[in-house]
Amino acid sequence: MLLAAASCFVLGCGGAKVGKPFSQSTAKAHLKPSAPVAKAPVAKPHSVTARVDASSDAALAEGKVKVAAGAPSDAEVRREIKLLKKEGIVLPSGDSIESFTRSSPDAGAEANAERPEAVWNPRQKPIADWIVPILQWAYLHGWRGAVTSGYRTYYEQAQLNAAGDFSAPAGSSNHETTVYPGGAVDVTQPGQLIAVLKAYPGQPKLVGGVLGAVDPEHFSATGD
Repeated sequence: MLLAAASCFVLGCGGAKVGKPFSQSTAKAHLKPSAPVAKAPVAKPHSVTARVDASSDAALAEGKVKVAAGAPSDAEVRREIKLLKKEGIVLPSGDSIESFTRSSPDAGAEANAERPEAVWNPRQKPIADWIVPILQWAYLHGWRGAVTSGYRTYYEQAQLNAAGDFSAPAGSSNHETTVYPGGAVDVTQPGQLIAVLKAYPGQPKLVGGVLGAVDPEHFSATGD
């Protein structure tokens, strides 16, 4: 009886099935890693470049781009060009922005202007001929400033307008001409220059300080 019970314990009784042996292949099947979880794609930042067409209007309406304060509309530009042509003012040639940027920013400055190689003109700015000897005299008598802007093209003046800087409308600035009484310069140490020029003995006079705090560095024949 004890022998039969032992045999039943070892070999199994009652028709019970003997389990399959636990092999290495079985272990690998149980340990197989699950498929990796796909990561959501990262959205790339994008920028909007406005062009002069219908798509730029849509971009502006959505607030995706910012127009500089004071930038003129197309209608305003056309109106100004029409008025300037009536007055006989020669405008830069070209029918695209590329033609403006490719042209020399100082085109036309050579007439009645020069670029003095002087300590007070370190950036080699073109300056109206009649202004140059006045600034040279002022430097020899104590002014220690420098010219930051002299003659400007219509295009350069329009850039200042579009940037929102205090400046006369393009086509009406003394910086855009070199023929007296036109012509102007912007300088550093303007207070010192005003004081020194009080003793200037010649003609014409170079006047500054008329525009006050809004444009203290501006000097011209009339100060405006």
